[in-house]
Order: sequence, then structure tokens, then C-alpha cells
Amino acid sequence: MIKFLILVNKQGQTRLARYYEDRRDLTASERTAQEADIVRKCLMRGEQQCSFLEYKGYKIAYRRYASLFFIVGSDADENELATLEFIHALVETLDRYFENVCELDIMSQLDKAHFIVDEMLVNGCIMETNKNLVLEPLAVIDKS
Repeated sequence: MIKFLILVNKQGQTRLARYYEDRRDLTASERTAQEADIVRKCLMRGEQQCSFLEYKGYKIAYRRYASLFFIVGSDADENELATLEFIHALVETLDRYFENVCELDIMSQLDKAHFIVDEMLVNGCIMETNKNLVLEPLAVIDKS
């Protein structure tokens, strides 16, 4: 099960974050510090290193597309390759909607980006990967 999804730029600034785990034992500052630590570990890794790492009981899978890093944390039961495939499907869906997605698209239309993520992930479970089905409700909203 996916526990969180974070999109950051090359400087490590968070552009979109979605959590699917209720961690009441963490304060907001502790969660921010944990997120910063995960982002730092991903950004420091070289291109020759694999896109997976383990961090405090999470399996982290990440992938860089242009200036954005897509970071997904999951529990130990989740398949890392399936997580990478999900990241790729998410990027393709964002690309189709925003016509070659970039950091500025995410920042200027954050609500649409969250909507796409919410259509694909429900409570940390991958529900839909078909781009057409994910974007159908947005097309209806955009028409009105």
C-alpha cells in the first residue's frame, strides 16, 4: 500500500504532497523533517544508482522527469517495480492533461494535479491507471 506521494523540484522544494497514512505520533514539524530527509536522500543519489531505497520501514521508489522528482513511499509488501510503473503512468497522465507537464503547471494548477492523483490513488491503493478514464471527469469539469 502506498503511504505517500511527493513531487519535488531539483532544489528539493515540495510541489505536491499527498499522504495516505494517519501518523498522529508525528507532529507537523517532525513530518516536515522526515519529508526533507527523504527528499535529500533521493536528490543526493547518482544516476548510476537504483531508484529504490529503504527509509524507516518505508520502501521508497523515485523517478526524475525533467525538473521534477516523483517520490513514492510504500509499505514492505508493495512491489517496487509496480510502484515505478505507477509513477510512469502518473507522469503520462499529467503529460496528457497539461500537454508536457512541467513544474509551473503543477504550481499553477495544483487543484487539477491533486484531482488526477486522487483519481489514480484512493487511500493509498492504485485504483486506475487508464489515462482516458482518469482524465474524463476533468474534461467534463473543464467544459463547464
